[in-house]
Amino acid sequence: MARPADAERRSRIRTAAPGDLRRIAALEAGAFADPWSETQLIDSLVGPYDHVLVAEDPAQDGGVVAYALFRLVAGEAELLRLAVSPRHQGHGWGRRLLAAVAAELERRGAASAHLEVRRDNPTAVALYEAAGWERVGTRPRYYPDGADALVYRLDLRG
Repeated sequence: MARPADAERRSRIRTAAPGDLRRIAALEAGAFADPWSETQLIDSLVGPYDHVLVAEDPAQDGGVVAYALFRLVAGEAELLRLAVSPRHQGHGWGRRLLAAVAAELERRGAASAHLEVRRDNPTAVALYEAAGWERVGTRPRYYPDGADALVYRLDLRG
């Protein structure tokens, strides 16, 4: 069996296709207390402003193990969702996917990107900060359960 570092080297990040919906929905349901519905995910796969990237693990027969969903309108981007399967967390999948999102946004001409992340999610906070996202604010009681959101921004012009 391949070690996680070996699988990561052979992994592939690509634009999601409609056939990825089932796996994206499963990742969504496993990662978020308020998962998006399949209808919302389908709209993101086919809509003109939303873009979805998936990471495939060759040790999983090319199966999707992580995804990121971002929206790009008039040069401004928002990272809306990023999820990694629990089995693949801690092996660099999120870091690689986040780098691919930044590269894709730059390629598409985005000047900057922003996101909100739960204050009580230190793993995600650490991922974004390590990737160069800058904390620019807080949204008190942003989530349905009353948790605060931290707001981050990434300058893509430099």
